Amino acid sequence: MPRPKIRLTCCLCGKPLGQRAEALPLDAEWQRRHPNMVGILACRCALREEWRCYRPDGRYVDGHIPSAVSPSPCLDSWDHIGDDHTLVAAVIRHPRSALEQGAEEYLRHTAHRPGVAPEVARELRAALAAWDAEGSLINDWL
Repeated sequence: MPRPKIRLTCCLCGKPLGQRAEALPLDAEWQRRHPNMVGILACRCALREEWRCYRPDGRYVDGHIPSAVSPSPCLDSWDHIGDDHTLVAAVIRHPRSALEQGAEEYLRHTAHRPGVAPEVARELRAALAAWDAEGSLINDWL
């Protein structure tokens, strides 16, 4: 069976990411500011959104969640964006988000493909088992 293409939609704009696109992992502060966000993997649209973490008086905005990405005090939206990944790396590093964003078929294939590193396969299978326990969209449609 040929490897399925990765189907992944941006967590912010909802557009599909191209097969050669980079994916940007966003942290909890993005989720707080965008409560309708599905998953954490974004396209480059995240780079166009700018906000400050603090108010004019120098204190953080109400409800601010410190950056999980930057070791120093965060200043703006860029401090809450992780390193960019290839689409494959993003899906493997963030399988739960990838499932939420549409990459289920690719992850199922990869989790059982010969030649995948055992630790990676175990992590993907664990993510898929948790997903199945909650009921994935594909299972709900069947």
